[in-house]
Amino acid sequence: MIWALLVAAALLGWVLAKLPQWVALTLLGVSVVLAAGSFYFGGVERASGPLVVYALAMGLLVPAGTVLVRSSRVAPSLRKRVPVGARAPMEQRRRRTTTKGGGPGVVVAGDGEALEIPGYEVLEKVGSGGMASVYRARRADGQVVALKVPMEQYVADAKFIRRFHREAEVAQRLNHVNIVRTFEHGSLGTQHFMAMEFVDGRALEGYIEGGDLTIDLSVHVMRRVAEALQHIHQAGIIHRDIKPANVMIVRGGVSGEGADMTVRDDAIKLMDFGIAGGKVLSRLTMTGARVGTPVYMSPEQARGLKIDHRSDIYSLGLVFYEMLTGQTAFKGGYEAIVHQQIFQTPPPPRQLNLTVPKPLDALVMRMIAKDPDDRPSLTDVIGVLETADLTSIGGEELGSRIVLTVNTRQGVVRVLDTEGNLHHSLGDLGVGEGSFSTAPVAVAVDREGFVYTATFEYRVDQEQHRMLRKHAPDGTVVLTFGGYGMKPGEFLYPTAIACAPDGTVVVLDAERHVIQRFTSEGVYLTGFGGRGPGQGSFNDPRGLQVGPDGKIYVLDYGNRQVQRLAADGTYETRWAFRMGADQPGMRLIDGFHVSTSGTLYLSDATGGKIRSVHADGKLGPVFQFEKLQGEATDTLLDLGTDERGFLYAGRRSGHLIRAFDAGGTLVETIETYAPIVHMVVDARRY
Repeated sequence: MIWALLVAAALLGWVLAKLPQWVALTLLGVSVVLAAGSFYFGGVERASGPLVVYALAMGLLVPAGTVLVRSSRVAPSLRKRVPVGARAPMEQRRRRTTTKGGGPGVVVAGDGEALEIPGYEVLEKVGSGGMASVYRARRADGQVVALKVPMEQYVADAKFIRRFHREAEVAQRLNHVNIVRTFEHGSLGTQHFMAMEFVDGRALEGYIEGGDLTIDLSVHVMRRVAEALQHIHQAGIIHRDIKPANVMIVRGGVSGEGADMTVRDDAIKLMDFGIAGGKVLSRLTMTGARVGTPVYMSPEQARGLKIDHRSDIYSLGLVFYEMLTGQTAFKGGYEAIVHQQIFQTPPPPRQLNLTVPKPLDALVMRMIAKDPDDRPSLTDVIGVLETADLTSIGGEELGSRIVLTVNTRQGVVRVLDTEGNLHHSLGDLGVGEGSFSTAPVAVAVDREGFVYTATFEYRVDQEQHRMLRKHAPDGTVVLTFGGYGMKPGEFLYPTAIACAPDGTVVVLDAERHVIQRFTSEGVYLTGFGGRGPGQGSFNDPRGLQVGPDGKIYVLDYGNRQVQRLAADGTYETRWAFRMGADQPGMRLIDGFHVSTSGTLYLSDATGGKIRSVHADGKLGPVFQFEKLQGEATDTLLDLGTDERGFLYAGRRSGHLIRAFDAGGTLVETIETYAPIVHMVVDARRY
């Protein structure tokens, strides 16, 4: 009998609980009256059954949100809950979290439930990361703090929750001016939280996106972040989520404008550490989840391997890269970036921002080395940041150097050392003074270090437009000559330029098949050549050089030969390769070079080799030139040698320069990070 009464009471209570609150309260009052009547007229024995039913019904009728006594340290319930997934303007959301009397409010979490943390008045949600949300709250003592709360999907992960609290305990012991302090942590049922210092400021990513960082300011910020990260590592914590969004600069911490901007040491705060884990991230990635962005992820983290403090150094290097260049090192979709993180090296910062000092350029590239063993320690990083010469952006003398024009918008003519490091550059694409309208098709360097460029462009509205320029070593344009036309001293298509030992300049007009000579001041001297089958005439000439003895060498591409002419244009000899005993015709020559010792290097495109012939006519070493996957074969191969006799070969429209020692062994492959238009090697010292 009693069980039937209990079931009936439960069903009745459930039905009544669904009714409007005023109806439920009315029925509750009726129940009280009936209970009293049963006891009065029937006594305790007869009234026991109905009393049980009434008691259970009353318990179920009490509204879930009703609290008789509430602690002052706990925020009250939300009067009107926001539905799951509801979206409202910030001002509306703020109004919903405040009671009519102006008292404390409650912020709704992602699952639609009210967020209540004992001892904290939750004010608003200020952010959400890959694994946790952050709320601004007021502590009982009045201090405003940041509450970090794990997202619902991670609460069931016992390992994650244990790590959350364990690392919060360690974080509480951290004491560094550039680290966001952690005050306490705890849980209420399934609700876990961490209370931290609330930083009112602007994230570093905002400064990057706004272009508000100078080199000096970037170095200052990076040094303080590196010191904070070093303090974290010494406590046994791996940050795992270094990115610009996790570096805050306190409001009012930056003063000045432009180049005079400075930042207080204590205004820089590193935050949000010890939450994301490599293995957690890998597991989520394998199941198709996307946690944040892999832009700052180390290769070992992207592979799902075990990580250590060196992973943070890699991520810090990518942040520094972005601060110096204004753009991320890797771009694309999620899978594309992960692939780049593992297999590709981004262009050095100086390739994107030529004002980056060379020590900082080298430091960043060491920090983002794919192999963790090749990365510097944070002590080394801090040492470079403290002692780096920020004025070192090129200008010191080089021995041999690689000079090339590239198809890019910034730094069209670039000077590299023989290891491929950018030394300095000349001109950008544009219309201003010293700019190029298009990338020069040819470049040459004379004995005094002046750089000559040939740029093909005919402007109808500018009859005096000149296609040849002479640049001082610092890049200043000191002379222009060579207008468009067919008169002496004019060109239809100046495709090659070379500097002779006597100081004169020799230029090839590929359209007219004519070679013209000028003084170093651009005064026309003479011209020779023309269209023909060879021996002083040409069929599709494409390359031009002047040897150490003043002889002129021409790549007669259409006739598949290299011709040598006297200084006055008189034909002397030629070089060509036959296909073979059983094959007619000649092999294709797609590049050549004459060294300072008079050795001639010829690129046998048909055989995939670079052959050398000494000045005395004897054959020298043969260099195997194997085509790389995806590499073009229908463009010219530019060759050059340094003072050691090393041979450099760069395919036009490609972005790789191969370096061979004097014996023909490949010793290095140099990445140019931009398509090569023309390359020469200047082996003379200045």
